[in-house]
Amino acid sequence: MDPCRSWGAMALLCLLVPGGHPVPCRVSISPEEPTVEFGTSLLLNCTSSCRNYSRLNWEVSITKMGARGPGWVSLDIPNVTEWSLELQCFGVFGEQRDIATTTLRAYRFSPPQIYLEGDAVAGKEVRLTCAAAAQVSPPDPPNLSLTLRGGGLPTSTRRGPSVGLRFTAQPEQHGREVTCEAVLQLGRRTVNASAATVLRVWAAPRDVRVWAPRTVFTTGDNLTVTCRAEGNPSPRFRWELPTNASWELWDGGTTVTIPAARQAHGGTYRCLAENRYGASAASIDILFQGSSRSPLIPVVVTLAVVAVLAVLAISWWLYRARGWKPMPDGSQPS
Repeated sequence: MDPCRSWGAMALLCLLVPGGHPVPCRVSISPEEPTVEFGTSLLLNCTSSCRNYSRLNWEVSITKMGARGPGWVSLDIPNVTEWSLELQCFGVFGEQRDIATTTLRAYRFSPPQIYLEGDAVAGKEVRLTCAAAAQVSPPDPPNLSLTLRGGGLPTSTRRGPSVGLRFTAQPEQHGREVTCEAVLQLGRRTVNASAATVLRVWAAPRDVRVWAPRTVFTTGDNLTVTCRAEGNPSPRFRWELPTNASWELWDGGTTVTIPAARQAHGGTYRCLAENRYGASAASIDILFQGSSRSPLIPVVVTLAVVAVLAVLAISWWLYRARGWKPMPDGSQPS
């Protein structure tokens, strides 16, 4: 090449470039910090800032697979089986050589799981735990944090593979959702996973109520006594009655019905509600008064008494009347 032309081109380039010096050609790797789950695939690109390279390629310790085009060359790793792998991409620009270096890091990350230690029973202390598993390239421990929230509970956050929360279970927490979010920090990248569960709060029977339309009945009346209770699971009902004669159970054992009740049915009606977590009871006292009577009965009885008295009075009058009758004249005693 003509030296004059070479120096002229160099002078023109110096005038066009700020600072008076030509910009060197560079190569770069994308993504800059490759992070991938262990056992999965990864595609990387090496790009040149100039097109006048004589070579543009990867320098790695694994079998190279990929494609190339104007100003770029790719590296395809179909199955990442190393926790850490050094990657280099280089470009040759005349007498200049530029190298870009990065480290591929693999990880394993299992979604979090939420579990209770035993049954959650209302009024008792319960421990709720969320745990997640993560593994990164040795010897670094995984930068893992867990957050447990929801269900009417205070939020709890902790660094490490698990987070726990102790609380006293309440009946109103039954059916509420609890979530756990796990965050794994991998350099400038974060990986998130979450889990959710619904609280099941069991409760012994409570608020047992026993009632009847009234507490004083008359012989011959129909008697109905009802029992209700709260609990989870729903309570079963047992009755303690004054007598075992002529009674029926309805509505799953919550109602006792006695048609044409008698004096023997008076007394204390006790309802016992129970489930696997406990039992509770309540009672009511039922009283009975005399038999119910028709309004005609007193009239009939009164008329009968009057009739009897009338017959007695007439009989007495006839008796006295005959006993005082005067004897005929001229008659002498024999």
